[in-house]
Amino acid sequence: MDSKRDKASDVNPALLHKKMLQLLSSLWVTRAVGTFARLGLADVMEDGVEDYAAIAAARGLVPDRVYRLLRALSTLGIVAESTRGRFVLTPLGRLLGSHSPNNTRTTAIFLNDYFADMWTHLDDALTGERTAFEALKGAPFFDWLAQHPDEARRFNRMMLEVHGPETPAIVAAYDFSQFDHVVDVGGGNGSLLSAVLAAYPKLRATLFDMAEAIAAAKRGEGGPLPGASFVTGDVFTTAAPEGGDVYLLRHLLHDYDDRDCVRILANVGRAMHPQARVLVLEAPLPSDDSPGPGRWLDLQVMLLCGGRERTVEDYAGLFEQSGLRLARTIPTGHPAMTVVEAVASPRA
Repeated sequence: MDSKRDKASDVNPALLHKKMLQLLSSLWVTRAVGTFARLGLADVMEDGVEDYAAIAAARGLVPDRVYRLLRALSTLGIVAESTRGRFVLTPLGRLLGSHSPNNTRTTAIFLNDYFADMWTHLDDALTGERTAFEALKGAPFFDWLAQHPDEARRFNRMMLEVHGPETPAIVAAYDFSQFDHVVDVGGGNGSLLSAVLAAYPKLRATLFDMAEAIAAAKRGEGGPLPGASFVTGDVFTTAAPEGGDVYLLRHLLHDYDDRDCVRILANVGRAMHPQARVLVLEAPLPSDDSPGPGRWLDLQVMLLCGGRERTVEDYAGLFEQSGLRLARTIPTGHPAMTVVEAVASPRA
């Protein structure tokens, strides 16, 4: 007998049907969590309000409908119904409040705005003619942000929420004491560079990014940057700052296709001296079929800006095309962050 067909015959059709309906209803969960965050219900509950009618009254909402929302969210562990009609915020739910350290409220709202609408254009993205975001908004994502500074600030806040917890893990995992000069390429408001300088105060530091990011860094939005130099420019058209011993590229390459990544890496390669290092700070995809969220993030960046998530082998291929070579990978204490270290290729 065909063992595969025999195994398939043992699958319970009712369970398959249930699983499919769960997958198709995932949108309900995302929307409910986003609404809970956007309406500030977590903030109300953090103030000690537990009765569903009082929670609703604080935001001018219909009590019965708020009760039903909270009851549904209790199945996710966002809230817990201590007694009928009384709900308490869980540690997970506190991440959707505006007062909790490392909260994700902006992220929950953002992913329910045009980031969600963008997925309605997945069909367009699969044709390869333009990104889903461009189909939705009429312009490439980063060009659109440059034209909408308020949205750029909100996006940067989301990036801080999503990637901020990775920063201490990077600093703890990598020894920067061997260097004199660190350059952060596309480093945004300088939050990573600020953390590196706090741990290694003798380092010289340079932040290289677009004007909006440099302005935010100078305002101190990413933390103190004592003695740092600031270089305003585009990674494609402006030469990377020279003289660095180590160049940081955090969550930069995954925003671009292979051709643009080679351009970025080659730009850095021309600026670095032969003993310098390049640290690509990403969450590489597993090379096998291990499950993980990276495959879904891969679709998200494909829709947003035409980028992609990559395996370590993929990064090694980009390095080879850019005059670099893979030196090693270093895990960190954060599951979504690995240090992929590259050095100059002897052939280059």
